[in-house]
Amino acid sequence: MKKLILLIAAVVALMLAGCPAASPPVVETLEPPPELYDKVWISPGKVNVGHFYAGARAEWPVTIHNGNDQPTEFSVTYKVPGSAEEGYVIAPEEAQDWIIIADPTPVLEAKETREVLIALVMPEGATAPAKKWEFWVAVRDVSQTGMVQTELACRWLVTMK
Repeated sequence: MKKLILLIAAVVALMLAGCPAASPPVVETLEPPPELYDKVWISPGKVNVGHFYAGARAEWPVTIHNGNDQPTEFSVTYKVPGSAEEGYVIAPEEAQDWIIIADPTPVLEAKETREVLIALVMPEGATAPAKKWEFWVAVRDVSQTGMVQTELACRWLVTMK
């Protein structure tokens, strides 16, 4: 009993001594690893959405890094997958109406890293393509020229409730 009283007294003393209250979250600048500083990249490569249902909303930011030496415009779009992960079906073209891209044409300064919020909003009463389905969010540097151009994609794997 004496130990319990001492413990409570110690906790009260710490609280009175000025233990900091909960502070707001710290937003850190996104810095790429040195080996990726001069490369264009996105993250994450895959987003898993579980227990989804018609009328629900799921959000996740896609981080884009401009490894170019000049400001560059990017295109962020819905993409029908070329193939689906095992156990998933490819979302139909109509599912693009359920995707909201906060900034579909961001312009990033040289070496800038920025997040673009992506939201999946399935209308109430909509029918899911399957219990497990997949779509992609594609990011492309629109300044690319030539026959071969790269496009990076973030896979969204959706599992219905």
